Amino acid sequence: MNLLGRIVISKSLLILLASFSILGVLAKAEGTRELQPEATYNPRLRLSYSLPVTSDDGGPFATPVAPPEYRLWVTIGNATEIVYFGFKPESNNVFFVIKDSVGTVVYPASGTPMPLPTSGNGYIVDYNQAVNGPKPLNTAGYEPLTFTPPYAGNFYFEFSWSPPNGQRYITYWDITVVAPGNIEKRGRVWSKNWQLQMGNNNHPFTGVMYPYTNDQITTSIHFNGMAPARFTVACNPTGVSNTGNFIIDRKSVAGNYTYPEYKIFVNDPDSNLFPTGILGGVDSVKTSNHCDGHLNITLFVNKPGVADIILQINPEPGVQPEDINLSDSVYSGDSTTIVWNGLNGLGDSVPSGTTIGIEITYVNGLTHLPLYDVEYSASTWKGFIVDLIRPQGNKPKVFWDDSNLGGSVNLSGCIDPSGCHSWGYALGDENTINTWWFAVSTSLIPIELLYKRSEQYEHVHTICDGDSILIAGAYYKIAGIYYDSSTNTLGCDSVHVHHLAVNPSPVVDLGPDVVICQGESHTFDAGFNPDYTYLWNTGETSHQITVSTTGYYSVSVTNREQCTRADEVYLYVSPLPGPLQIKHN
Repeated sequence: MNLLGRIVISKSLLILLASFSILGVLAKAEGTRELQPEATYNPRLRLSYSLPVTSDDGGPFATPVAPPEYRLWVTIGNATEIVYFGFKPESNNVFFVIKDSVGTVVYPASGTPMPLPTSGNGYIVDYNQAVNGPKPLNTAGYEPLTFTPPYAGNFYFEFSWSPPNGQRYITYWDITVVAPGNIEKRGRVWSKNWQLQMGNNNHPFTGVMYPYTNDQITTSIHFNGMAPARFTVACNPTGVSNTGNFIIDRKSVAGNYTYPEYKIFVNDPDSNLFPTGILGGVDSVKTSNHCDGHLNITLFVNKPGVADIILQINPEPGVQPEDINLSDSVYSGDSTTIVWNGLNGLGDSVPSGTTIGIEITYVNGLTHLPLYDVEYSASTWKGFIVDLIRPQGNKPKVFWDDSNLGGSVNLSGCIDPSGCHSWGYALGDENTINTWWFAVSTSLIPIELLYKRSEQYEHVHTICDGDSILIAGAYYKIAGIYYDSSTNTLGCDSVHVHHLAVNPSPVVDLGPDVVICQGESHTFDAGFNPDYTYLWNTGETSHQITVSTTGYYSVSVTNREQCTRADEVYLYVSPLPGPLQIKHN
């Protein structure tokens, strides 16, 4: 290509870029403009009466039955500000009011719900009007309705219809806050649980949303072409639930398990009203391990955050089944103590004297995005693009654990600029898929601890009646529980509990020694019992023997408890007297 061609192409490119730049300057709106960056695929607001909030149909949104987290809010920073707004409803006979944070109607002045316009002021004709915004700010926009707030604070739009059930849809919408002098104030519109619906199951959603965490960290979620059909967007600090076990809570699960906690904006939240948090750090860490087996890990931090702790009980590299994960919120201005109960990941007591490695990560801006029933994602979808907006810092890594559903796991983090964590129909259908990230983490130098605890050892002994056993320097022959204690090398008690059982022994009595005359015999009887076995020193195995020879005879008798007793007896065979001699005088 010659130089002239390059110049022509370069000029064309510059003109195109300049056009986009001018459009960005002229467009003054907050709503469809952010969630629908191109005209083709429309994410509609899905107004809903569905209850309960955990309904498989998505729950309520922006209607009289919607709890505060499920409402459509706008924040006013000053009573001199006004709100321009407009909608394009898909059906007639949808009404609305604006209420303040305690539920008082502040618009219209009559207090009676008014119908959403289908023409004239407050009606958005098409996509171009929606993205250009209200006419007082941009002549290419729509004629707005105007709300003059009576005071600064949070206000919400509430929509209704009759009968009060099912859903209604708003194709295009805009809620723009303006300060005196027609100065647009973006980052004022939010909900904690947005409910949207694409026009078709396979239509991609390319909008961007901005979660604002409780520790004042703002990140952005570029949905990057996810094809969700109906979907809700809610973010929180734990995942699909909040049981206190963060390993369980962050895993994707079957069914609808989402809950809203963070405000989610369609622009970077106005930093004058939603300040930028700092990226905190850990001032110090202390551990204390008492003989009761509990380990206390105390952290001192300079701002609120979350501490993730791994106790490396199994010395093998990586996280093993025996290892323990602990997580808890930590707060500035005071210490936070996280307690481990001394049981390993398999539920067994960790022995005294075990060397444990402690790995601590301090996290700011922890954000979980659980999405329910997002099953129509296109094969070209590569997942979410997540960025840190405020304060400045590194691009967050994206994590997920879909192992409960037979899916993939990424606990080391993904930072692929083209997207992270995609899935298809089989994984998403009627399941809640969770994704999480955080703004910053500080990994402390691992701590090694020689774990100590008072230990109790159980011993079971069985003896036979009449026997004895040596326990702690004394002989015992009566059934019962006996204790022995000592101090281990780490200064904790070692208690040994001995459970002694005494089994019955057989009773054997062969009687006194016996004298018989030569030519006679004698039967010794050890007593018959079908549960006994017998063994005589003559080799017989019955309960009786008949003998006629001088000597000792003994028998060993064993019962079913394997207790043995023996007895011995002596048989003397007296010779017969010889012939009587006749004496002669």
